[in-house]
Amino acid sequence: MFKNRTLLDKLKKQHPYLLESLPERIETNGADVAIEDATLDQIAFAVIALENEVRPISRRMNALRELYDLARKHGALGAHRIGDAFADKEGRS
Repeated sequence: MFKNRTLLDKLKKQHPYLLESLPERIETNGADVAIEDATLDQIAFAVIALENEVRPISRRMNALRELYDLARKHGALGAHRIGDAFADKEGRS
């Protein structure tokens, strides 16, 4: 009748905002490990692996943000094309 709550369930209930996205399992060094069974080292390696996935996305996002900011500083508005934003007075890029 009563569901046995796992350690993960209890932690998520105690810290709902911090742990709401915590996965039940992690992949580390080719092994699929339940969070309850993971060592701190395995969690650290899983974090590093995720950071390596996110880093290229973050770089692209930051580059696009910089390009947007530069174009705005050059007076471009929302409907302007990027090439036009950086063209000189005669229309050359």
